[in-house]
Amino acid sequence: MIVSWWGLPAMGVAAVAARLGAFLVLDRFRHPEVWESETIALNLLNGHGFIFRFLEADYRSYMEPLYPALCALVYAVTGHHPLGLGLVHVMLGTALVGLVYACAWRITHSGGAAFMAAALTAFHPALIVFTTKFHPFILDSLLLLAVLAGCLWCSSARPWWSAARLGLLIGACTLSRPTILAASPLLGWWVVRSSAGSWRRRLLVLALVAVCAGGVVAPWVWRNYRVHGRFMVTRSGTPMVFWIGNNPYRFTGSALTPEGEAILIDVVPARVQEQIYALDELGQQDFFLQQALQHVRAHPGAFVRRWWLKWWYFWWFSPQAGLRYPAAWLTTYQAFYVALWLCIGVSLGAHWWNRSAPRMGSAALALLLGLCGLIAVAQSVCYIEGRHRLAIEPFLIILAGHGLWRLWSLAGGNRALGRS
Repeated sequence: MIVSWWGLPAMGVAAVAARLGAFLVLDRFRHPEVWESETIALNLLNGHGFIFRFLEADYRSYMEPLYPALCALVYAVTGHHPLGLGLVHVMLGTALVGLVYACAWRITHSGGAAFMAAALTAFHPALIVFTTKFHPFILDSLLLLAVLAGCLWCSSARPWWSAARLGLLIGACTLSRPTILAASPLLGWWVVRSSAGSWRRRLLVLALVAVCAGGVVAPWVWRNYRVHGRFMVTRSGTPMVFWIGNNPYRFTGSALTPEGEAILIDVVPARVQEQIYALDELGQQDFFLQQALQHVRAHPGAFVRRWWLKWWYFWWFSPQAGLRYPAAWLTTYQAFYVALWLCIGVSLGAHWWNRSAPRMGSAALALLLGLCGLIAVAQSVCYIEGRHRLAIEPFLIILAGHGLWRLWSLAGGNRALGRS
C-alpha cells in the first residue's frame, strides 16, 4: 500500500468536519448567504419560471441552469430549508477532495502525492469558506475537475465508452461553467491522442464526444431559442460580463472599484443607466455588446494591455480582492496560495530537472497546465474576481500535492505514508 488504508477515508472525514464546522461557525445554516440562483430556484418552485429581475427587466436566461435546478430540487425535497442545501454543499466539497486524490494519483503515479493533494484540498481555507455560500462555485469546481478526470481515464481499450462519458461531463460542465468550452481544442487533442487505430476511427471517437456534449447542452440551447428567438449557449448576459471588463467608463479588471463601488451601478452615468433600464433583457445585452466593441475598436492596444492585466489578476490578486471579507481571511488565503506555488515550483522542478525523482506523465501534465492556461485566458477577456481562479485551484493543488510530497520524502517523512 502506498498510503495507509485509513488515510483517504480519514481525509474525507476531516473534509466533512471542516466544512460542517465552517457552516456552524459562520451560522450559514440559519442565515445562509444566497445569490441570484436562490431567486431563480424559488421562482421555479412557485411556477414563475426561470426568472430573475435585474436592471429593472425580467431576465429569463440570467445564468447557467444547472445550479438553480439543483437548488430547486433540494428545496422541493426539504421544504426550502437551508440545512438541506448546506449538506449538499458539504457533500460536493468532500467529493472534490476525493476527485483531487484520484486525478493526482493518475497524473503523479504516487499515492503519497495524491494524499497530500487531498489534504491540501480538504483544508484549503477559501474552498472551505466558499462551500458555505449558496453559489454555483462548488459545483463549477467539481465539474471542471470531473472533465479533467474524464480525460485522464480515457481508455483506448474502451474508446466509445470513454468518449461518451467525457462528452457527458463536458456537457454538464457547460451548463454550469461554460468557460470549459475555451479548452475545446486541447480536449480534442487529448481525445485523439488517447484513441487507437486509424485517423478515421480517432475522429469518430472525437465526434462521439462532441455529440454527447451537444446532447446535454442542446435542450437548454433550444429552450433559449424558443424563449428569445436567437441562439445563445447558456446565458443572455455574456455581453454584459464582457462589457464589465471592457467598459468605457472605468477599468478595474473587476466588477468593483478598489473603493467597493459596483461598476454597473455606481460608475455608469445616470443618463446611461436610464437608457439601460428602458430596455428589455436582450436590448440591454445588445447595448452592452455594442458599447464594449466600440471601446475595444477605438483602443485596441489598451484592450490587449487590459487583457494581460486581468490575466495577472487571475493568477494573483486584484486591488479589489478581499473587500467584502475580514482582512485576516485574505491574509490567510494569500499565505496559503503562496505556499501552494512554492510546492508547485518544487513539483515542476522535480519533474523537469531531477531525473531520479518519480516523474509525472508529460502529456497529462501538459493537459493539466493547458486547461489552467486556457481557462485563465478566456476568463481574462471579461473580468476577474477571486472565485474565478478558485474554481481551478484544485488543478493547481494536484501539482502542489506532488511538490509537498517531494519535500516530505526528502525530510524522511515518507514512512508515515508509505514509499512509492
